[in-house]
Amino acid sequence: MAASSCVLALALCACSPQKTPVTTSFEGAPSFTGPWAAEFTDALARSTDDFVRSVLADEVVTDQELSETRDRFSGCLSSFGVTDISFEADGGFSMRSPDSMSSDAVSERVDACSEESGENTVSALHSWVRRNPENLDEATILAACLVREGVVDPSFSAEDYTNADGDLPLLESVSAGLGQAAFMLCNNDPLGLFAPGSTPGA
Repeated sequence: MAASSCVLALALCACSPQKTPVTTSFEGAPSFTGPWAAEFTDALARSTDDFVRSVLADEVVTDQELSETRDRFSGCLSSFGVTDISFEADGGFSMRSPDSMSSDAVSERVDACSEESGENTVSALHSWVRRNPENLDEATILAACLVREGVVDPSFSAEDYTNADGDLPLLESVSAGLGQAAFMLCNNDPLGLFAPGSTPGA
């Protein structure tokens, strides 16, 4: 079936890291060699927190370490009066902030606690490695997933995905809603590694 003029605006972006490697220079820093070595090296070089460094040192972020990091993050937010903090399967979270805090103040606290606890680093690496263990090219695996889900033409390639510029060409038989659902699924689990309904970071 040929692709029609129906397009899907990509409201989400692929969970891919910003590749700006930094050389780890502190004494005793480990040397990483796995598929995500550059990202772990970068994260370790940027971190000044002993807990975060201990999590990253073996080039693995376990579910338990993620849980501990989230506890640190929640504890930090709680100290500012934030309550009802809960984490979503996709790595997002919800919370209730004090009525007296402005939205700008809340954002500042969240950013500060994320940095202080290591949540911004540890959660990202946990998700990246879990959904793409071999650090395969994102555009390639996302394009293949969309083909597998049957929402784009079988010829749809990594180059097509990269050049889509925010619009995903759907097969004429595919609704925008179905296309969005497939994109979200592929964004969370491009290789089909998880059970239906589960996502990285759960």
